[in-house]
Amino acid sequence: MECLAGELRAVMTRTGPEGGERGHGTKRWQLLREDVLIGELSEYGCDRPYSLARFTPGPGWESVRPLFEARAAHRGTDPDGAGTAAPAEPLRNLGLTLAPVDGGQPPLRLFKDCTVRINGSEARLRHRHAN
Repeated sequence: MECLAGELRAVMTRTGPEGGERGHGTKRWQLLREDVLIGELSEYGCDRPYSLARFTPGPGWESVRPLFEARAAHRGTDPDGAGTAAPAEPLRNLGLTLAPVDGGQPPLRLFKDCTVRINGSEARLRHRHAN
């Protein structure tokens, strides 16, 4: 019985919500502002509710870097959300999207379909799910 439970745990950690293999292929996203590549995210792990990714800057990164750095600098508790909302607002106004490199699904709109935090070469991606 213990062996079966261990096998079940192993399968559950390898299988994503749609039944696909997790950890056997890296999901890659392009962060875009219209047709300008801001950078690329390559998922490597999970820290629920976030997907963890490596961030590689693209040609448009320097134009938005200060906005992401201001958002990453926010630390500590934020009971009413005001501290988090202020640095996110300029990013929200840019109309950024995350497009899967493999083209397997439509692009995600930042702050509508997902959120992304970038701090140096590390990124955290959180999908928003409709209820």
